[in-house]
Order: sequence, then C-alpha cells, then structure tokens
Amino acid sequence: MTTRSGLTGSVATATSSGLEAKGRCDLDGRATAFAFKDGKGQLLSWTFAGVRGVTDEVPDQTVRKILSQVRLVEATG
Repeated sequence: MTTRSGLTGSVATATSSGLEAKGRCDLDGRATAFAFKDGKGQLLSWTFAGVRGVTDEVPDQTVRKILSQVRLVEATG
C-alpha cells in the first residue's frame, strides 16, 4: 500500500473472536497495522485497534481511509 503522502509498506488485519464475555469490556476485536520504512531505513508502524461486532464498530472502509492519510512529521522537543 502507498499512502497519499507516498509512504509505501505492508498492511495486515487480524481479528479475534470467541472471547468469553465476563464483563462489559470483553468484546471481540480487530486490528489493522501498516508497517513501512522512513527515509533513514527505520521500520515504523501505524496501528488501529478496535472492537468488532458492536453497533458503532468502525468500518474497515473508514480505517483504510484514515490509513491513507498517514504521513511522517518532524519530531518536536
């Protein structure tokens, strides 16, 4: 995948299911990761983690739209 800013890397999505619901925060999940190298050759990543199977689940299309906007910024401080 290549983002709009020109970062090229790999994307992977993983899901979990079958979690025993013992409390209200025990939900199935989904994570999407984008791994890429910066101009110095350092391996960097961006990750989205969310719940799955709920009314307000973030759709994969939205996650991919956000991912397409990933860019490098100069560190401050």
